[in-house]
Amino acid sequence: MIDKKSIAVLPFVNMSNNIENEYFCDGLTEEIINALAKIKDLSVTSRTSSFYFKNKTVTAKEIRERLNVATFIEGSVRASKNKIRITVQMIDTGNDLHFWSETFDRNPDNVFQIQDEVSLFIAEKLREHIGHLEIEDKLVEPINVPVAIYREYLKGRYYIMKLDVKNSIKGINILKDVIKKEPNFIQPYLDINLSYTYMGTLGLLPADEAFQNAQPFFQKAIELNPNSSRVQLNLSWIECWHNWNLEKAYEHANKALEIQPSDDIYLTISNYLTVEGKLDSAHNFLDKALQLDPFSAMNHHYKGFLLYLQEKYNDALPYLQKALELNTDLVFPPLYIGECLLFTGKQEEAVTYYNNLKGIPVTDLTQLGGLALCYAKMNDYKKCEEKVIELETYLESKNIDKAFNFLILVNVLLGNYNKAIDLVEQAFENHLPLILLLNTEPIIKPIKNNKRFKSIMLKAIPDNVNYKQKKKYKQALLDTNEIKKYSKELEQIMIDYKLYLNPDLSLKDLASYLELPANYVSQLLNLGFQKNFSEYVNTFRVNEFKERVLQKENKGLTIMAVAYDSGFNSKTVFNTFFKKIEGITPNAYLKSNS
Repeated sequence: MIDKKSIAVLPFVNMSNNIENEYFCDGLTEEIINALAKIKDLSVTSRTSSFYFKNKTVTAKEIRERLNVATFIEGSVRASKNKIRITVQMIDTGNDLHFWSETFDRNPDNVFQIQDEVSLFIAEKLREHIGHLEIEDKLVEPINVPVAIYREYLKGRYYIMKLDVKNSIKGINILKDVIKKEPNFIQPYLDINLSYTYMGTLGLLPADEAFQNAQPFFQKAIELNPNSSRVQLNLSWIECWHNWNLEKAYEHANKALEIQPSDDIYLTISNYLTVEGKLDSAHNFLDKALQLDPFSAMNHHYKGFLLYLQEKYNDALPYLQKALELNTDLVFPPLYIGECLLFTGKQEEAVTYYNNLKGIPVTDLTQLGGLALCYAKMNDYKKCEEKVIELETYLESKNIDKAFNFLILVNVLLGNYNKAIDLVEQAFENHLPLILLLNTEPIIKPIKNNKRFKSIMLKAIPDNVNYKQKKKYKQALLDTNEIKKYSKELEQIMIDYKLYLNPDLSLKDLASYLELPANYVSQLLNLGFQKNFSEYVNTFRVNEFKERVLQKENKGLTIMAVAYDSGFNSKTVFNTFFKKIEGITPNAYLKSNS
């Protein structure tokens, strides 16, 4: 079911021949996306998915199906020396209805005022048509730099967002010039850091080189504004992958989420939950990231990766393949595509797949490591040994992390458990990030309960849930304090995620958000709310119905249409629960409030 309070902003079309206006169009689109994302309870499609439709002709139906939004914005920009004309229109994806269209003729020098004015106008019109939203007086803060410098910045960002090495380097050089002219302007520092980090993560540049290049720009960004959402997200990554401090990593990620929600923050939290072994919760956060950015290659890859970790290899493959379809340069999916083939009995197909890999550098080790895993699984010891010897040559290289990872996994598959644990110990002593992902790796299962392996894992993450004593069931599952604590958490989760709008919501689904067994949550509902599952969830649905049925835009809908939009999937259940909770029928309620 599509949330009415969901919107996508498609890239504004450049109606001028001037390429400089293209930078402004993209910049305006991004600012409007960022501005609308600040509005609580409004779900805004992220930049990646919106820009997937740049220079493409699409219908309202396609936008609804592919971005899962109720409304979208499209517009155009025509610029001359003394005037800029921006045309904006809002469209309902359900019936292709154009809510409104507006034209703004403005002075091009007032760029920040224009961005704020257009964003606020869209927000106000949106509120008129979809219901209440809390909107701040200002959505775009003016930047204290000359317009000419800001336009140069937009030019640099235009190139780095193409996400290939050639354009990224071009964009970085432009942004470095901007920094020379305006050294206290934070955005160029953040974008250069983003660009280097992206290239290092994807293997487009050697990781160490890319991260070292990024570091001074990030440090300057921290000095300029430590409370920026993007600064907090970067600090979160550092705490997790460099300092192995998950508590601090969550703190920074949650702070970033409070400042401005985005799909990469949800993806990041999903990463941390994966490290902890909380894979059901990791899926929940990843699904939120996919909802906001359904065309993100990384989001699709990570969904496939989570399914791989759960040994759902056939389910994982479509997501991994979709990730490569969206970004052929993404280096992560091929390894897991090959492994999924390998562990579903298609061993020869996996060998062929790795042998035919194209576009991934040899030094990435995907092909070499993948083949080593195949030969180990197939008990082809001679070929496996050749690959292992070659992998060992990379232990002194920049790819030490990947080399250790493959050598550990290969030795486990070969049954060399002590050798594998020796390698885990060496990886720990070298403080390699791979340690954090060993907990959930399926291949590791044979050594997971080994005392020495557990000891290493607990040294890396002392509060590692994978190796804590599992809580034994007791007669009273939750005590009074726990019931109070989890009751508050559950109420917040229901408000934040509106889980009740899902007509197929189950007790088990609810439990996964709280990281509790289903029987604990059943007890929680009974003792904390004096309700069973159906009563608890349907109370939210009744309240949602009461709010929606009185809204002007729903006047033409039948009572049951609004009930279905509110999460009910049965007329009988709806009528029964409504009368039980409200004491009157839905018809009587509507008449008394008309």
